[in-house]
Amino acid sequence: MAERETITKRMILGILVIVGIAIPFFSGNFIIRFLTNALMFAVLASAWNIIGGYTGYASFGNVVFLGIGAYVSAVLMEKGGVPFWVAFSASGVGAAIFAILIGLPVLRLKGHYFAIATLGVAEAMKALVDNLEITEGNSGIYLPVMNLSVKAQYIFFYFMMMGVLALTLIVTAFMLKKKLGYGLIAIREDEEAANSLGVNTTLFKVTSFALSGFFSGLAGSLYAYQQGFIKPESVFDVGVTVKMIVMAVFGGIGSILGPLLGALSIEIISEILTNYFLIAHTLFFGAIVILAIVFTPKGIMDIISGRKKFGISYLLQNIRDHRI
Repeated sequence: MAERETITKRMILGILVIVGIAIPFFSGNFIIRFLTNALMFAVLASAWNIIGGYTGYASFGNVVFLGIGAYVSAVLMEKGGVPFWVAFSASGVGAAIFAILIGLPVLRLKGHYFAIATLGVAEAMKALVDNLEITEGNSGIYLPVMNLSVKAQYIFFYFMMMGVLALTLIVTAFMLKKKLGYGLIAIREDEEAANSLGVNTTLFKVTSFALSGFFSGLAGSLYAYQQGFIKPESVFDVGVTVKMIVMAVFGGIGSILGPLLGALSIEIISEILTNYFLIAHTLFFGAIVILAIVFTPKGIMDIISGRKKFGISYLLQNIRDHRI
């Protein structure tokens, strides 16, 4: 069964990579832009999965890392004249450092206390950026314009976001095979038991939070440069955190490909509903997400992996197992 699941995952990943590389060369700007946005949410959902899925700490403030990455990149490029590649790297490092500084106190909290604390951090950071002179407050900040054609810009950001996603998934897969990965899962299952067995829970939790911040910060840098203009409301929106959590849960938390599949599925469903059900698309979208979570609480990956035969009995068994 485990071998079959591994083969399935590799096939899915292989198909996604081949299709993903080919699409930009046969699609218009709208499709490329749409997929770039979907890839960004795949990065954010996968980054959230490191702290929320593997460590078991449901952060409701992960959007703060997106915002920090965006503003670090914008300030360095616009105010300091720093090249994009330097600003891009600094965005990830800056978000990771912030995650470490914030993680040391807030990761001592658990459950809804941790969730509320991270939400508060995100809102506080939004207010701070909104009143700083260097970020130009609520007026927003413009980034330098790229010296490329429109089509080339779309392709550039598409492959850059795909590269960040690939890096996120590779690091996550590598992490899971090492002591860090086993330690995070042990913390998720029983933190006190893990601590009694010699796991440095504080170090492991802060490390996972920093990794989550690093990848989200890189995505924020690309988002800011692509948009060309950012404001606190656009990159510190708590709704973005909710969306990345829904995507991770929809695809399957605690799995490598789950958040990726969840992000792609949610974005495609949302786009279709927006086009065909303009007035009530939010209602339809919410209903689809609720039904999916009720009947498949382990996400899409649980169905695709073939652990159990999909059907009415599978759906009813999920309801009984999770007491829904």
